[in-house]
Amino acid sequence: MTGNMKVISIDCRRLKKIIRKESGSCLIVDCRAYFSFLDSNIRGSVNANLNSVIVRRSRGGPVPLQYVIPNERAQRRLQEGSISAIVALDDSTPHWLKVKKDSVAQIVVNTLSHLAGGAKICFLKGGYESFHSQYPELCTEVKTNTHIASETEKLVPQYKPDYDQGKPVEILPFLYLGSAYHASREDYLGDLQITAMLNISRRGTQQPKGHFHYKWIPVEDSHMADISSHFQEAIDFIDCVKQSGGKVLVHCEAGISRSPTICMAYIMKTKGLLLEEAFDFIKKRRALIAPNFGFMGQLLQLETEIISSRTPTSTAPCRQERESPFVEDFKLGKRYEASVFTFPSSFLTPIPIQSQVHQINLCPITALP
Repeated sequence: MTGNMKVISIDCRRLKKIIRKESGSCLIVDCRAYFSFLDSNIRGSVNANLNSVIVRRSRGGPVPLQYVIPNERAQRRLQEGSISAIVALDDSTPHWLKVKKDSVAQIVVNTLSHLAGGAKICFLKGGYESFHSQYPELCTEVKTNTHIASETEKLVPQYKPDYDQGKPVEILPFLYLGSAYHASREDYLGDLQITAMLNISRRGTQQPKGHFHYKWIPVEDSHMADISSHFQEAIDFIDCVKQSGGKVLVHCEAGISRSPTICMAYIMKTKGLLLEEAFDFIKKRRALIAPNFGFMGQLLQLETEIISSRTPTSTAPCRQERESPFVEDFKLGKRYEASVFTFPSSFLTPIPIQSQVHQINLCPITALP
């Protein structure tokens, strides 16, 4: 914990007053898991979407602001000095002094305390669970029931999650990353001149209209799922699109875990990057990515295989070549130490799965217009 940092623990009643009277100058930072935040959150709050790589290598210390606050509007408010109070919260921790060392909440508070200027740093006692139980009217929730919408409900704008906002992001000139929603938008695909799609999810989607080369690799978003056995297959598909002069959109359902894992594997294998470098490179382009713990372990195994495949005499030149195209993107901050994170060996053993890879419209890419 930072030596001179003073954190005030406030109760739910106090936060309610802040929301009612000081909402314009207050920043509420939700430190819970991203999907928990999507399901239900305090109105106006932002989610600190930290991946396990960042959590482990930071060791509880501050990290770059964009990792803590992906929301650009919230970043600007902080930088402009228009925030007078920052309130951090997690699931249910009763007091700031009970926050676990190296937890997301501690990293968030440590980071924002360096950037807050004169803003008060507060921690919500009892976390989101306590606040939601007392003031549900101040929270948003995504309804999961499938009843037929009434005429009134049809007039209300549908909730659109953060991961569907904006367009797919460019990872490389021929490689784009996004969500299933992005893959369904013909206007997005047309604007970006996408010619192929690689769907990494548990279920296939209806083949999009137009002359797209489409491939589906079924993978569950589970830490027990084996995604590494599909790395080479996905890499070959992406390379095929590249060689034909096309562009490929890699997507899963949310574009957060599975498809970023495939994109990381691709640039690690083809550019010779280390896992942290590949993670940072993609995180800068799509801040919401958060591959699950099992996928990160399988990427770490890929890194080990890449390093072991280099001969001692070729290791140094390989690193020099690797730095040339993306030298600025892959500079790590001085706060970070390389390879400070480790994974249980159980995550490094590929887990066989029985499902087969399905391909649709496997006409040669070279025949596409």
